[in-house]
Amino acid sequence: MRLLLLAAICVLFASLALAQDRGGAITGVVTDQDGAAVSGAVMQAKDLKTGATYKATSSAAGAYAFEQLPAGSYEVSIPQLGLRFRAQTVAVQEGQTARLEIHVVDASLNTLGEDRGYFAGLNATHATPNGPAPRTPEGKPDFSGVWWNPRIIDGGAPVVLPRAAAVMKERAANNAKDIPRGRCLPDATTLFARFGVNQVVQTPGLLVIIQEQDVPGYRQIFLDGRAHPKDMDPTWTGHSIGTWDGDTLVVDTTGFNDKSWLGDLPSMVTPHTEILHLTTRLRRPDLGHLESEVTFDDPGTFAKPWTMKTISDLAQGEDVQEWICNENNQDLGHLVGP
Repeated sequence: MRLLLLAAICVLFASLALAQDRGGAITGVVTDQDGAAVSGAVMQAKDLKTGATYKATSSAAGAYAFEQLPAGSYEVSIPQLGLRFRAQTVAVQEGQTARLEIHVVDASLNTLGEDRGYFAGLNATHATPNGPAPRTPEGKPDFSGVWWNPRIIDGGAPVVLPRAAAVMKERAANNAKDIPRGRCLPDATTLFARFGVNQVVQTPGLLVIIQEQDVPGYRQIFLDGRAHPKDMDPTWTGHSIGTWDGDTLVVDTTGFNDKSWLGDLPSMVTPHTEILHLTTRLRRPDLGHLESEVTFDDPGTFAKPWTMKTISDLAQGEDVQEWICNENNQDLGHLVGP
């Protein structure tokens, strides 16, 4: 009897091992516009059927591998600021390895202070305290605190219209010489700045986000039940109102001008129109993290709305520092195109 039981256990483990071995894979090498290997590129493979995501980071030689993938179609992307790469779809067969060579283009000049290491660091995780999310006297989650810049968890799959694609191609070809950030103009349309820390100050009727490295340096979300102004004057950062959906704060932002670039996206050169409309869902699942799910709706730029998910780590012991963009700004002398 023991021998039969032992044999059955061996067969079971052999079957499990075989099932694991039959998982598919995607491998390749990440290179830049000059053909050199790119190390530390944070990559994502998303199962287009289930939505499950898998992570990988390129090695010093630029090599990467997504392993033990269930058979299916995967969207491979690099949701990392500083590296431009258009997502590609790869079919994975059971027990087989698909090959995808990835060629990226630097979104900056890869110079000191804005090199790949700096951009990779924006997606780094930080040690955070454990515990439940704090609550306000009104019983709502309290988002107050200083937070590290949001890192992209899921970049979504934006489908850009031909007109917008042509603008992006032109901006990429001239090294984004007209990027607003280089002239100390607003960088992000989302609520949280992509660079530096963000401090949240929450009251029952108003939530204010103080941004360390963006212009004008703040966002205000009205929670007092007001509506958007009927005759809205388009602005760089729009007008935001928020309502509670259980423990989730849903923020509606509209009233943008078309002067800013969507600098909060990995490509950093995506345009938008004045009909851009953002819906942001904010959650604090625990003491140390703040989740943001932003849906971009702009029929003048995208074929359909799409959603980007980010997470911020609590920045214990940090404060928002003074940041004067136009003081010693050396970008303008270098933003001269190819």
